[in-house]
Formats: sequence, C-alpha cells, structure tokens
Amino acid sequence: MHLPKPLPDITMSELTPELRRIRASAKLDDFFSSVEPELKAYVVSLPQRISKMNARSSIKLKVVLDTVDRLYDHAAHFAACKKGCSHCCHVSVPIADFEARYIGENINTAPVPLKHSIRHDLSEFSDKSPCPFLKDNACSIYEFRPMTCRIHVNFDIDNYWCLYENWNNPDAIIPRPTIHALAAAYQQLAGKLKPIMADIRDFFPDGKLVSD
Repeated sequence: MHLPKPLPDITMSELTPELRRIRASAKLDDFFSSVEPELKAYVVSLPQRISKMNARSSIKLKVVLDTVDRLYDHAAHFAACKKGCSHCCHVSVPIADFEARYIGENINTAPVPLKHSIRHDLSEFSDKSPCPFLKDNACSIYEFRPMTCRIHVNFDIDNYWCLYENWNNPDAIIPRPTIHALAAAYQQLAGKLKPIMADIRDFFPDGKLVSD
C-alpha cells in the first residue's frame, strides 16, 4: 500500500499557509500515485460509459458514487479528516434535483419539488448552519450522502482551514483533489435536461428520516 512520505518535523507555530500548501501538495501527489492504473483508467472512462448507459438517473448515479468511493478509499491515509469532525457539514452542500430524488428514495423522504435552481451566497453559511442530516456530529445518511460530501476531503496536515473562525481568512483554501472526470460524469446524469441545483437544505429542510 502506498503511504504518505514522511515530512520533516515542524512545530504548529511554524506552519505558515505556504508551508501548509507545500505539504498538502506532496500529500496530493502521494494520493494520486497510490491509485492503481486500472482504477485511474476506469475513472477517466466514466463520463463516456455513463452517457451510454440505458438506465434511470438513480442507477447511473449509484455507479458514479460507487466509483467515487473506490477512488477516495485511497485518500484515507493522506487526509486530515477524522470521524467526529463535522465542520464541512456546515458549509453549502449543493446537489442536483436528480441526486435529491436518489437520496429521498433511499431514506423514504420525498425532497421538496423545487421549480427552479436556488443560488446561495457562501456568507449564508456558518457554524450555525448544520446540514439537516447532521446528527450527533455524524452524517445520518452517510451511505447515501451527496457526491459533493464524498469528494470534500482535506489534504492538509490538520483541520485548521476547516475551522469556522478561519473560513474568512484570505488564505483559507482547503487542499483537495480535483477529478474532472467525476464532475463530467455527474453532469451526464441530467441527460438532455438542465438540472435544478440547490442546497441540500432546500430539498430537505427538516432532514428527517422515516424512522425519526
């Protein structure tokens, strides 16, 4: 298994934004190197395969999400993300209407039928705006969580940039992989229709499961 390369010891007080970027860049390189060629090729070909699938969008979405999980399984050894850390569950969680329907089908809760897309300013979100499915500092729909949550992985040395008090820092950029093929495959799911985009809070304002 390809593990992160050891980096020189450094105290937290010495961790400038530039040093964080350098270390994160090295971890990102290690992550991409850890992915076997067969999986890389599978991910690259995903948009084309999705476009050729004769299936409902929910079935296609499951294929995309399963591929995301296979790829990001490699990230566990490089990411700063830990169980119980839920800062990212307070930021915007944009999803398309077809993904909202997929979530709704799997948790037996119909999403709000929005008529048009809703654009949110990032300033609307803070430590006081938890995702409606955040329960006891954990995702209550983890198996069916949105794609944007699955790829929101922090490759920094710790969760410093995730902390709400640092959100407005000019240097606050969470280092994470950019996989263009996954974004392209997600866009294919809408087919010829233009999807309605909104925050998960718009589609599921109460965040309740049938079992609640």
